[in-house]
Amino acid sequence: MNYSFSRMAIISTLAFSLSGCFDIAETPKLNSSWDVAGVVSAPSEQGFFTSDTMATCPVFINNTAVTNDELPVEFSIADWNIYKQEEDNWRGELTSLIEQNDLIVLQEAKLSFLLQQLMQQHALSWTQVEAFSVYDQSMGVLTASRVAPTSVCKQTITEPWLRFPKSSLISYYPWAGSDESLLVANMHMINFTLGVDEFNQQLESVIAVIRQHDGPVIMAGDFNTWTNKRLNLLHDMTTSVELQKLVYKNDARKSAFGNPLDDIYFRGMRQLSASSYATDASDHNPIVARFGPLI
Repeated sequence: MNYSFSRMAIISTLAFSLSGCFDIAETPKLNSSWDVAGVVSAPSEQGFFTSDTMATCPVFINNTAVTNDELPVEFSIADWNIYKQEEDNWRGELTSLIEQNDLIVLQEAKLSFLLQQLMQQHALSWTQVEAFSVYDQSMGVLTASRVAPTSVCKQTITEPWLRFPKSSLISYYPWAGSDESLLVANMHMINFTLGVDEFNQQLESVIAVIRQHDGPVIMAGDFNTWTNKRLNLLHDMTTSVELQKLVYKNDARKSAFGNPLDDIYFRGMRQLSASSYATDASDHNPIVARFGPLI
């Protein structure tokens, strides 16, 4: 199946059919289970890119929900494009991931009542970047954990053809395995472009933040690496900040044109396990991984 272009046709059809129901804010907002204070965003001069700051993210969060809790010395993470919860069995699949993992990193998360109810039932602290909304339901990347982040920031870039924003969320968590905070970047990369300029711009904006962080890093998401140019660029950029790729015991990641679309990169920690498994609860398959401190 021509995954990427089939998906573009579906999205384009949906856009036309729901054109009066979409809302794309000039300044994308953060939705969160805790109060977000001091959020200031402004469009940059570079290709419809918006971030809290281009180089010094984060600068603005005072999370009053922060406690003394930390991610455990050994922790697990699940990364999944949940496809706007379109499939009937998404809730059971996500519940299993929440029960078995310390960090949940979602792309294409629709902030529905059922999703918020599920996260509340499991006492999760969560943050979502609203890329756009449909029928007043926010869509975008979402990161959740039982441990509250100490700070977060958002970044978005607009698809040049479809005009829908793609979003990135950077969160900082206290981790018992390090004196430095853990930076978790949740990314849904720009998709439908002829070249890699916009892809490079979105990726570089997150890599720039990672360069400034001395502590451990996880960069996870749907990277839409359906061309070799995109995959090679992702490899070069992650290598420049010493990020490693997961080594999978089982690899059932969704691919397009022979290239995997989803991945997790890491630095300053040790991979203990990693796998991906097939599910019919989304058009992407989840990745689960476990990490511990460097020996």
